[in-house]
Amino acid sequence: MNYPREQYETLYYLNKLLPYLKTFKNFEQDLITVAQKIKKDLVPGLKEMHPYLTDREKNIDKVLSKIEQVLAKYGGNYLKITPTLPQKNIDYLARVFRLNSGEAAIVYFLSAIQNNELLLRGLQEFSATLEEEADTLSIVAGLPRGMGNSLLNQEAPLIRLGILFREHCRCYQLSGWVQEFIQTLHKTDVARYRALIGTAVPPKEDLTAKDFVYVEAAKLATRLMRRAKHTKGFNILLYGTPGTGKSSFAQVLAQSAKLNLYPVGVCNNGEEEKNYRLQQLYRKQFLLKTVKNTCLLFDEGEDIFSSSETRTSKVEINNLLENNEVPVIWTTNKIHRMDPAYIRRFTLAVCFDKPPVEMRQKIWNKYLSANKITYTEGDTLTLAKKYEVQPSMIASAAQAAHMAKGGLPTVQEHLSFMIQALNGGRKTPEEERTNLHFYPALIHADMDLQSLTTKLTRLGRLNFSLCLYGASGTGKSAYARYLADKLGLAVLQRRASDLISCYVGETEQNIAKAFAQAREDKSLLIFDEADSFLRDRSSAARSWEVSSVNEMLTWMENHPYPFICTTNLMESLDPASLRRFSFKVKYNFLTSQQVKEAFDCFFGIKIALAETAGLDKLTPGDFTLVKNKAEILGTSTQFSAVKEMLETEQKLKHNAYGNGIGFRVN
Repeated sequence: MNYPREQYETLYYLNKLLPYLKTFKNFEQDLITVAQKIKKDLVPGLKEMHPYLTDREKNIDKVLSKIEQVLAKYGGNYLKITPTLPQKNIDYLARVFRLNSGEAAIVYFLSAIQNNELLLRGLQEFSATLEEEADTLSIVAGLPRGMGNSLLNQEAPLIRLGILFREHCRCYQLSGWVQEFIQTLHKTDVARYRALIGTAVPPKEDLTAKDFVYVEAAKLATRLMRRAKHTKGFNILLYGTPGTGKSSFAQVLAQSAKLNLYPVGVCNNGEEEKNYRLQQLYRKQFLLKTVKNTCLLFDEGEDIFSSSETRTSKVEINNLLENNEVPVIWTTNKIHRMDPAYIRRFTLAVCFDKPPVEMRQKIWNKYLSANKITYTEGDTLTLAKKYEVQPSMIASAAQAAHMAKGGLPTVQEHLSFMIQALNGGRKTPEEERTNLHFYPALIHADMDLQSLTTKLTRLGRLNFSLCLYGASGTGKSAYARYLADKLGLAVLQRRASDLISCYVGETEQNIAKAFAQAREDKSLLIFDEADSFLRDRSSAARSWEVSSVNEMLTWMENHPYPFICTTNLMESLDPASLRRFSFKVKYNFLTSQQVKEAFDCFFGIKIALAETAGLDKLTPGDFTLVKNKAEILGTSTQFSAVKEMLETEQKLKHNAYGNGIGFRVN
């Protein structure tokens, strides 16, 4: 499709004359005067442009003199604008996307001027508003005035499919992918089609559906996917934390249904428009709807499901999910930010979390074997229990160890660095947790814990719970781990910082995930600092404080495995939570007899009971701290030095908290 070069030249000369034409007061008369000095075939274009000229009064004689100078330079020679792009590529675009003649004309025009900054600037000068720009663009492309508005609205193919885009304060231009497409030499239409649709995701040869048996809805998703090609509005949502295998499972799903999986990629060519990926989705839907055995993968679906990330209306997204003709597998790490109205429209939503211990061991076996790292079943079981990480991290650690020609120590070293990075540069306290020591003789509680432990281990059922409360360092967490060991259960420990989130709904999700993982792993669940998320609802200042307590209470009522909450602030807990604990155990400071035994246990110093006078606010944690300090100073065998340090720790407690350390004194 060819257009007279005069149409391109019209914009060029209007740009040249713009500084002068803007000064005219009498548009009609002055414009006619100017037009008479230009070739007859340019007059229609000039007349069409005049409504957009700014009204400013200046000396008309000077203006006309300037115009004559411009025309003198022109000298009757045409500005040569030769399209540098293969016309066949534009013809193909027009045909495959079913563009009408007007839409095609705009694409041809913009392709001709896209590298001419002067012409682009001229187009922008005539476009104070989007409506004016659309009108101007239609005129210079040789279309009837007013047609541009219908061709450039948000629902029109040029915009909906992302063929054109418009940056802030700039005029419409061809999108980067269009420019790349028409500048590339394509020998056949088949090559052109492949360039538009991209490459299908290769099969995941090392994975099958069996590798995802720990995913609760995996089997159902597989069955549904095999029928997807016969269903309009088919969408599967895979959600969960990063690295849990969502994208890999999408590939396995497509493989199981014998479908070619095409990804919706990221924006390239420096374009910053927020709707780029949605437009790409529309394009691939359009191109693939008549192609059998295909589906699409849209990773990081929050790009369009989050209102802050797109200008797209809810109605449009709802229609997309209800009417797409090509099945789409969506993934997201941020389902809590999705509108429930979107979630309800998915055919199925599948939750991905960290795999349970048994599955993690299998994953460890798989990747260690693949990377030729020597291990035993005992090794991988220990690793599976120690590291609550995603399959992707296990794979990365094994590969890193292989590349470094290392063994299991290298694997663990790699993991520790990655976990530290994920913690914002902070080292994980996990090792500290595993080294907690439980000294039965040094526990001062209002219940015989040794007897309780014996009864719980003989109980024959595991649906019980404990609330351990008292001052910090009294041995609450140590006992929880001791009990888990006696029950033969792994430990899943969560602190307040692991659960509480600034995002609405995410705290509740984290609580639910913790209970769900403990159930999957058959672990004893420990919640440290339980007062942070079980706070009395009557004093709540924010709605999420109430909802997080409600979520916790619901799970406490129905959890089939033991869980333990520890707190230093028993009085802050919601009364409803207290009724849900099988046992509530109060931890107190060490008695005089226990202080005497602690001197012997920690320092090997035997003292008389009378020598413990004044040491009435100590805990096993204090003795652990002072032992480390004394060993550094070389005074761990000197009673007077040790006692002085213990007195200092005790005094600090009094100064900071008064008499009630962590709990109310009766």
